[in-house]
Amino acid sequence: MKSRRIIIKKKIKPSFKKTNKRIVLKHRRKIKYLAICFLIILIYLVSYFKVIKHKYNNINNISYENLNIKEFINDTTNLDNQACQFIKYKLEKRTKPFDYENELIFITSLISCKIPFSFVRFGDGEAVIMTGKPISSPDRWHFDPKNKKFQESLIEASSICINKNNFIALPCKNWINFSKTILSFSKCNSSKYMSYTYLFVNKNFQAFKNWFLNFIKNSNRWKIILIANSDVRKNIFWAYKFYPIPNHIVEKWENLSLTLLPKLSAEAQKNELIFFVSAGPAANVIISYLTKINNKNIYIDLGSSLEIFTKGYSTRFYTNNQNNGVANAGCEAFYLKDKEIYYED
Repeated sequence: MKSRRIIIKKKIKPSFKKTNKRIVLKHRRKIKYLAICFLIILIYLVSYFKVIKHKYNNINNISYENLNIKEFINDTTNLDNQACQFIKYKLEKRTKPFDYENELIFITSLISCKIPFSFVRFGDGEAVIMTGKPISSPDRWHFDPKNKKFQESLIEASSICINKNNFIALPCKNWINFSKTILSFSKCNSSKYMSYTYLFVNKNFQAFKNWFLNFIKNSNRWKIILIANSDVRKNIFWAYKFYPIPNHIVEKWENLSLTLLPKLSAEAQKNELIFFVSAGPAANVIISYLTKINNKNIYIDLGSSLEIFTKGYSTRFYTNNQNNGVANAGCEAFYLKDKEIYYED
């Protein structure tokens, strides 16, 4: 028999050099892939931060002196994030009130952007009360010099502007003597948080009215607490809560404040509320008091500009859109220096 030769093929193992080369190539591919991924992420991050920096620089490069808020903001009832950043920046850099029309846009924009602040308005009536003289107002409130508690509270409220984001409004140039009287009692020595007493009326009323109507329709607004005259005849569906104020609140302040202030204090302890107030000189005392309770809300004295929204009518001449002096009257821009008030030409 012929012998069979069995040939066994041995499995030839690859050399160490070839195996090592494959491993190196494999690792190189992984490293290359990771490097590409890292480069893509890096490019994305650089682009993102460039956009953020560009937006930030756009805001900070706007000149305060040449500011025209009206040109920058189109819709003050529903501001976007960039516009609200702009308003916050202007609030921080502010040194004096803007001109009459731009000031209205600025203050209403603070509300639309939900930036907490307080706003009290001092006029001729408040100036007389601060000096301790008797006065009777056509709005059916009276002040007796014996009412020292209210006088002291009003004087205290005139210094609200020494604290951040708390505004005090002063009369126009024609009533400069009243402004000087108010400032003589106030501890405020800067015009950073000063504004115009007649900001929401006269020439600005129609613009304010349009803003207010649009604002109360905005479902994203904060809850509104209305503090106004008890003679309300119109449906105030837009108010979360309503606290009526009697006509004689000034002369009866010592007694009425004992029940009214605790109720309002309970509301003010909550956050994200807007207090719209129309209560004559008492509005300033109420707002000053509530601001101390919680400065994370918005407290603003809208005065007689609210009448048309609460009563359905107004007896004020400025609500008449015809060509008359009051409806077209504005206030001159001013600033404070060494507690002296100066008006710009």
